[in-house]
Amino acid sequence: MADPELQRRRREVEEARESGRPRPQIGESWSRCQEVAVDAAASAAPVDVDESEVRSRWDSSAIRRADVGLEDQLTQAAELGDLVAAVTDADGRILWSAGGRSMRRDAERVGFVPGGRWDETSAGTNALGLALRTRRPATVFSAEHWCDAVRDWVCWSAPVIDEHGRSLGVIDLSGRWDTASPLAEVTVATLSRLVQAHLPTAGAREPARLDGVDEEGDSPLLELQLLGHPSARLGGRELALTPRQFELLAALAIIGPSSLDELQLHVYGDRPVTAATIKAELSHLRAKLGGGIGSRPYRLTLPTQVDVVALQADLDAGALADAVGRYTGSLLPDSEAPAVVDHRHLVDVELREALLAGGTSGDLLRYATVQPWDEHVLETAARRADRQDPEHHRAIARLDRARRL
Repeated sequence: MADPELQRRRREVEEARESGRPRPQIGESWSRCQEVAVDAAASAAPVDVDESEVRSRWDSSAIRRADVGLEDQLTQAAELGDLVAAVTDADGRILWSAGGRSMRRDAERVGFVPGGRWDETSAGTNALGLALRTRRPATVFSAEHWCDAVRDWVCWSAPVIDEHGRSLGVIDLSGRWDTASPLAEVTVATLSRLVQAHLPTAGAREPARLDGVDEEGDSPLLELQLLGHPSARLGGRELALTPRQFELLAALAIIGPSSLDELQLHVYGDRPVTAATIKAELSHLRAKLGGGIGSRPYRLTLPTQVDVVALQADLDAGALADAVGRYTGSLLPDSEAPAVVDHRHLVDVELREALLAGGTSGDLLRYATVQPWDEHVLETAARRADRQDPEHHRAIARLDRARRL
């Protein structure tokens, strides 16, 4: 049941629509929509740009390059409030979006997706179009929307204006009218100011292109630690990645180029998830990698070093000491992604069996620092060390501890 205040507000908006006396800003927008014959019965906004072009525009957008964690903050706000978030270009075309589970489905139905045009002429009265036109934050509630398809929505938008006074696009959060919260309005206004304060200067370099090579021909190295506590570095800089982004990187780095359907199986398995969700996750990850993910099929386009791949190469070469030296834990130990679970088992078992078959007592003890309760490994380490060797004593002590617990 909606909050009584929201219900009252909706009744007032509907009455204003029936009487033709909305608040001035909305009335002016409706008049413009009538003049250009925007179809109020349209089921969706036009979507007229393909995925690769939208991605290219977003990668080069000054809003994205502000590097303030905009995508992560909008994604979190959208998921927590079951909203849909979007960032547009100066023409009102959505370049990036993310959303909560149910609002994301609604957004797909009405063209509120990357490539969708939400300027006033294309989609009628809406907050994105108003913010672009007025260059001020805008809210459009329920039946204030011109098009029937979004009259159950409430939208909050704020423009991003550069130092020369040019509008670069808008930041938007949208949801259902009966769950409207003033926090969304505050969020978009705050993020707009934050982005404006960190816009790249005119002399700032463009991000790496989609092929992973920048203007000078340099390819930043992507270093992935997926064993134990995961981490990622790009060109020596630590990246803040979500668990899902690590899973996607693991699939691309270990299995290799994959179609969208294959990535869904690798990462999500049989869990219900839309193609738009996976594409949004890939878009977020691509932005953090400076464009270093190609598509058709999806693949890493940066030179990449991966600890688990190097470990397997060591095993293939019989370099057990090097392999166990890389082993700081199981592959993404908290992940339940099918591809990760499967590969985690293969790596753990292959390394353990190789060590039991031919590892030195030192190799086995190093493995046991990561897997301290494996009694068979500790027994083997004790047998392979000379009884006068400190490694023998160390193995016996660790074995005694494992047996006690």
